[in-house]
Amino acid sequence: MNDIELLDAYGPDAAPPSDAVLNAARARLLAENSPQPRRFLSRRVALAGLGLAMAVAVAGVTLPRLGYPPDPAPTATTTAAGPIRLVAARVPEFPYTLPGLGEASFTANPGDPVIAVYLADDGSDVYLTGTEKDFDKRFLGIGEHDVEVGDRPGRVIEPTGSSIDGNGLPRVLVWEHRPGEWLRLTGQGRYGTDEALIELAQRVEDKPQRLRFEVTVGLIPDGWELAAFKDESILMYRDPARPEIDFHVQWTPASGLIFRDEEVQGLQNQTRVTVQGRPADLFQAEEFWMVQARLADRSIVRIQTPRSFTAKQALEIAESVRRAG
Repeated sequence: MNDIELLDAYGPDAAPPSDAVLNAARARLLAENSPQPRRFLSRRVALAGLGLAMAVAVAGVTLPRLGYPPDPAPTATTTAAGPIRLVAARVPEFPYTLPGLGEASFTANPGDPVIAVYLADDGSDVYLTGTEKDFDKRFLGIGEHDVEVGDRPGRVIEPTGSSIDGNGLPRVLVWEHRPGEWLRLTGQGRYGTDEALIELAQRVEDKPQRLRFEVTVGLIPDGWELAAFKDESILMYRDPARPEIDFHVQWTPASGLIFRDEEVQGLQNQTRVTVQGRPADLFQAEEFWMVQARLADRSIVRIQTPRSFTAKQALEIAESVRRAG
């Protein structure tokens, strides 16, 4: 039993446990330690990241389940990153707003721009993101034609055929929002026409929207940026000059799984520490540091950094994590 579990069981907020309660708790812990099914974004949100490609990959990044074979997703690395200096993190924002479609949700693939997702009850979903001018050049066997958005150039990309569920594929508009700044709109259903996409493009405003996550991170390495996120609970920050170097923050509810030392792959040492005045665990593994702590609302946060960070820096990042308001 680690410090977090001791606090749960015997801390000031714990109820006096009976034998039955303790036995039930042990049974639940054993059940939680078995492999759990992964959470995936819905197909509609996944399409936001895929545009016309029709791939089946899930948008975002998944941390490896420690103690089990890791996923083929970005993980912490031991590659030397040079001196690391922690600085205050900026509040992450999406730079545009599309009025009239309701509240947006957001997603991002590693290394790709953030996508604003506007879902509709009838499946007429809209996705907005920054892009490069020649976005359409990566696809073959699709149709396209030039259009104008106001007095600015654009192209509509219209794939042929249908999706695996028999519906039409989304239509895409790429246009120059401002000189040298290109955006991409993907429309389905009612918004899957040239006219609808052009009308939407003319509504786009340069009005930033704050990205909403379960937690905020107050300190990150100087020059690093938010590179990907998933389900508003997994964040990945990356050095843009060396994209193989990154660190992750994972949030889970208070009822979530607590990792024990035997479940941390490549564990070399475990140290009991204090984070934000509460007991926490610092795991030193062959390839990463991991801090596991409880926040004030008893939810769980894990910070996984490369070994090129110091233990002190991993703990300082953990100290800077707060529940979003």
